[in-house]
Amino acid sequence: MLRSFLTWFSFLILATALAACCGSTACECDDAFADAVGLEFDTLGTVTSPAFLAAEIDTVYLVRVPFDTTQRPRADTVQLVRPAARFSQPVVINNTTPFAQAGNRKLDAYRYQLYLAPARRATPTFSLAIDSVQLNTDFRAEGCCTCFENNRKQVYFNGTQTTDLTDPDRNNGLKTLPITR
Repeated sequence: MLRSFLTWFSFLILATALAACCGSTACECDDAFADAVGLEFDTLGTVTSPAFLAAEIDTVYLVRVPFDTTQRPRADTVQLVRPAARFSQPVVINNTTPFAQAGNRKLDAYRYQLYLAPARRATPTFSLAIDSVQLNTDFRAEGCCTCFENNRKQVYFNGTQTTDLTDPDRNNGLKTLPITR
């Protein structure tokens, strides 16, 4: 009986010491943009594609619709008002930004529609359909820390176009989808 007690007591001390070691370790995963899609408006322009002006992208509407239409809510809409100082920064769609996360569904469970409607216009001047986002995210364990690592991020938009937004350095950095007219 004593031997069994000592075995269990030793196991308890070892487990507590191991938990204390991992519990005191701060994890810096840098995975905030692992699943994120950045939408960057062309503010320079070319001869064939004029630039977006700050006044045109001051108000951005995003509509999120789940692929499974039995899910609630059926559609969400977010209005992003962007000050002129931030017009060249990308619009970021992530699991929890700008929409609240619904259950355990991630970014790839929805399709998105982006509309530009400047403050003085009632009708949208530009729209973009993000048909789907396909993610392949794995866990990466380093000692006591477990972080996300995105291996593949394909964005399908406007019915036929596709682009790979996977960070080539495998650091989960934000790679943006350039939006032109």
